[in-house]
Amino acid sequence: MKTKLLISLFATLFIFGCRSNSFDRESKFEAEKSESTTMLDEQGSTPVPPSESNANVDKKIIKTAYISVEVLNYANSRKLIDSTLKKYNAYILSENLQNTETQISNSINIRVPAAQFEELLAKLAKMAKRVDYQNIETQDATEEYIDVQSRLTNSRKIEQTYLKLLRKAGSIEDILKIEQKLGEIRTDIESTEGRIKYLNHQVDYSTINLNVYQTIEYRYVPDKQPNFFQRLVKSLDMGWKGVVTFLLFLIRFWPFWLILATGWFGWKYYVKLRKQHKKDEKKRKKILKREAQEEQNLLH
Repeated sequence: MKTKLLISLFATLFIFGCRSNSFDRESKFEAEKSESTTMLDEQGSTPVPPSESNANVDKKIIKTAYISVEVLNYANSRKLIDSTLKKYNAYILSENLQNTETQISNSINIRVPAAQFEELLAKLAKMAKRVDYQNIETQDATEEYIDVQSRLTNSRKIEQTYLKLLRKAGSIEDILKIEQKLGEIRTDIESTEGRIKYLNHQVDYSTINLNVYQTIEYRYVPDKQPNFFQRLVKSLDMGWKGVVTFLLFLIRFWPFWLILATGWFGWKYYVKLRKQHKKDEKKRKKILKREAQEEQNLLH
């Protein structure tokens, strides 16, 4: 009896110890998951303070210039512009050429390394006959760059935390929830990295919006006219084509003409019958009158 009691006591203690260890692991997992979720929520709802490394980031300045120049000869100036851009490692992003009777103009969007921005701008101004206007705008993107960098650093830390949770997860439900959160975090990381690349490119390459044009003296140039014989032949040809077109237009209504012709012939036939009927009636009356007169003469 005592042996059975001891066995039961040891079994109870063993089961209670296992459950206690399992409960401790689950509590620790839930606490870590709750902490990671709180970190993710705080990252999306509150601004992230810059770290010490980010505080020493160089100034991120985005430069944009607007310049309009008049040149003596557009073709020669365009060749000079292309060679100058090649010299300063710049490239054309877009352009819009317009050629009218009084002006040749082209709006060119240029991207140039920031270190060569001022020098290239000065070269473009020197090749002009006249500079209409020149404006330079700067945008300080340092604060945004630091915020984006901090966001990226924190997102990567949270990603590592969730990866640790994923290795410790014991149920399929927990694994699915963690993978969903990891997907959201990685999407945010990719978006943040894309923004950093964009800011770096905007800072590394400045923009010059160049409008270059050549003024052309207006000259009236009369249109060349064909000689009289050519115009006569053209008029005859157009007249004949007009007649053919008119005839073809009338032929399109052949059912109407057929009905009209049938009606006209029917009317003519009706009129002819009426005339013949009247003629026969008069003839008959004359015969009757003559017979009546002959009878009267015989009686006398």
